[in-house]
Amino acid sequence: MSTLPNHRLQSLQAMRKWLTGLLAVSVLSACAVKPEPLPESSIMQRTQDDKAAYYKDVKPVVRAIPLAEAMARAIRYNLDHRLKTMESALAMGQSKLTGYQLLPQVALQAGYSKRSNELGSSSRSLITGQGSLESSTSSERSYGDADLTMTWNILDFGVSYFKARQQADRYLVSEQRRRKVIHNIIQEVRQAYWRAAVAQELLPDIENFLVEANLALEDAKKSGDALLQSPLDTLRYRMGLLETVYQIITLQRDLSVAKTQLAALINVDLKENFRLETQNQQDMSAPKIPYDIDLMEKMALFFRPELREEDYQKRIDIAETKLTLLQVLPGLSLEAGLHTSTNHYLFNQQWADGGLKLAWNLINLAAGNDTLDVAGIREATGTMRRLSLGMAILTQVHVALVRYNQTLEEFELVKTISQTADQIQHHSAAARQTMTGLDVIQAQARAIYRRLQMGLSYAELQNSAGQIYVSIGLDPLPSSLESTDLDTLTATLEGMIQRWQVGEVELGTLVDNRLQGQSG
Repeated sequence: MSTLPNHRLQSLQAMRKWLTGLLAVSVLSACAVKPEPLPESSIMQRTQDDKAAYYKDVKPVVRAIPLAEAMARAIRYNLDHRLKTMESALAMGQSKLTGYQLLPQVALQAGYSKRSNELGSSSRSLITGQGSLESSTSSERSYGDADLTMTWNILDFGVSYFKARQQADRYLVSEQRRRKVIHNIIQEVRQAYWRAAVAQELLPDIENFLVEANLALEDAKKSGDALLQSPLDTLRYRMGLLETVYQIITLQRDLSVAKTQLAALINVDLKENFRLETQNQQDMSAPKIPYDIDLMEKMALFFRPELREEDYQKRIDIAETKLTLLQVLPGLSLEAGLHTSTNHYLFNQQWADGGLKLAWNLINLAAGNDTLDVAGIREATGTMRRLSLGMAILTQVHVALVRYNQTLEEFELVKTISQTADQIQHHSAAARQTMTGLDVIQAQARAIYRRLQMGLSYAELQNSAGQIYVSIGLDPLPSSLESTDLDTLTATLEGMIQRWQVGEVELGTLVDNRLQGQSG
């Protein structure tokens, strides 16, 4: 039985000890990893940091906020918009990184090796089985080497090119999603602003009235108990007043959260008692819509960000089909390299090499037809999805216009009712000497309820008008806006709101010339 030489036996024993020690360290490290809950101090610090980040760099409110500034604050400071802006920037960065994949792969490697003994070997004849050479070495115990290699796969270049195109289109998709976020934010701010303005204007009067109404109800009860009026008349009066008070309280409850919702949208401290610019009832003019339905349909199909997103998604799907075709083709790789080594046994310690390599995945070739069929179905599905979305958008345009006309009629009616109720209250207060206090308080209740109803109807009218602009995809800001500071945004939005309010939207800046020509 042959035995190993002493130096080989010692090497094996040393290797066994080294591996045993490494295994022991690994086992102990794995056992040492245990679940550790976050300390409460860390959670408390995160809470404080997050709360400070909510309102970081937010310009303080120093005046009553007009609608344009509320919209500007939402665009500038709203966290959802910030998130979409960062996602858009991330998509742009990824697009730039994808472009580097078009370049050849260049790798630089360097290393150093050292052995405890000589790297030697011998040879054995395959014919006689006897050793044919003495043990020899062609490597030093310690040496360093370095390699600079370049590999360029022609197929990978084509794949990377189409992937870069796809990533560039994904950035454009993220921009359209950011447009959609701005549209939604503007619409949400518009709705919350007008409701908060109604609450700011009428809630103090409502609170004062409710105090008087409760006193009037107590007086009515006392009159009924004292038989100063017939019980049936007293009960009818109390029922009428109670129903009006209930309606007022119901609307008051809905309005009480409007200001908080607006504060969240414009990223103002929820505890801050800011005020809004309000307008008199006489100034409640209905916004005008300057477009006919045919032009609105064309504008919606042209401007809506969802359809623009589908246009870019179609280009992504087409690029995916081309990628599928490329993967069926063979890949040709070009390789070149520079090498150096400090191993003095080498006859040439510096050398260069190069080569060509052809690879063909036959499985991809066999699956080529099925892959192309799937790609075709993907493109057809995208087209059908865009058509379905376009029809839904046209439906939204028609619904928004019908809703606006209905809301306009409702507002005009409620406005007339409110003016009539105010006149009744005025005459009731003037004829207080000849009327009972119960009749006066009832007239006051109707007048307050109708004013509240008119304010909410006007808020809904503004919301329905804004919904039309959202449905046709009009951007509230020009794409060439050079600055996004709060003052610039506010001034730009103020001009746009004024033009929208009176129906003087500049078609030349908002509608493509060809689209405008088609509408004629």
